[in-house]
Amino acid sequence: MALSLPFKGVSQSQTQYPVEHQPENGQITIGLLLPDHSQNDVINAAELAIKQANAAGGYMNQEFKLVIRTAEGFWGAGSKESVSLVYEDKVRAIIGALDGRNGHLAEQVASKSHLTYIETFATEPTLSQAFVPWFMRVVPNDNQQSAAILRQIKKEGGEKIGILSTEDYDTRYAVKSLTKAVARETGMPPLVIELDTTNHHQQGAIEKILNSDLDHLVIPFDADCIKDLIISLGQVNPGLKKYGTLHFTMGAEKRGATWKDYEGVCLVAPSFNKKQHASLPDSRSAYMYDAVNLVINAIHQVGTKRETITDYLSKSEFSRGVTGSISFDVLGNRQSQPTLFRIENGVKQVIESPQKP
Repeated sequence: MALSLPFKGVSQSQTQYPVEHQPENGQITIGLLLPDHSQNDVINAAELAIKQANAAGGYMNQEFKLVIRTAEGFWGAGSKESVSLVYEDKVRAIIGALDGRNGHLAEQVASKSHLTYIETFATEPTLSQAFVPWFMRVVPNDNQQSAAILRQIKKEGGEKIGILSTEDYDTRYAVKSLTKAVARETGMPPLVIELDTTNHHQQGAIEKILNSDLDHLVIPFDADCIKDLIISLGQVNPGLKKYGTLHFTMGAEKRGATWKDYEGVCLVAPSFNKKQHASLPDSRSAYMYDAVNLVINAIHQVGTKRETITDYLSKSEFSRGVTGSISFDVLGNRQSQPTLFRIENGVKQVIESPQKP
């Protein structure tokens, strides 16, 4: 049963929106909001899920259709395109692959239109701290990743911890989360080392790391210079233990990383069988594939009304995800903890499987 809708009849000029549109023309639309049109693997994964659902008969003789919009261009474009997905395209849900800043804009539109928004990239914790029931994410947030990495650091003996940082918005939030986790677990703040990612040669950063006598180094981002930095650190300080967050992993995958160059690195990544899912080349595509299938499954279970879709997703468990079983806590965070891998002989090996808290 749908909830009462406080925004009904209020003009859009007051930024409060009407809510329900029924599917038209025999198609059920699902919105995809991307940073730009270059996200080919992500788009292909979403289209694969749609194609498979339609090949299986769609829903009540209606086909599913993907509508793609991007947040590229002027600041705030993500908000404008989200509104277009809701009112022009009449989507049943929006699935985003945005950074944290644009994710907030899309989340605001979702909250005003009572439309499910599922994030597949942004890990910034405050996205799920607004108590917006329409927001969910299939990726572990920064706090969940920090806790998992700190558990592994403690297993590796603890001692002195450093974190690389940049001026990037998402990286700043990841560093903040890691810093709090380190201080909470060790009673000592970590050493934060700023990295100029425009400089491919990082001799200055290497010297800071060596002079600081670090035992562990966490890298919560990816950049052009990171692979060479890791290789150099392995040569001059082979005892330094290195860790990468999910965005580190996603960036390396996007660059076509050869994992042998990251030997010994412990990283966050989804656990999925690439041989079984050959059409999903990387983590970002796997999360997108799962998110689209989440919405399709919800529609099969409860129909096409937006609020019933949200209600079902927030309370159910989807056991057929390629990245594992998916369910959400009251804030929309994925409930299972991140999977940790270590690169051994050029291959990712699981060292900590996800567990529900």
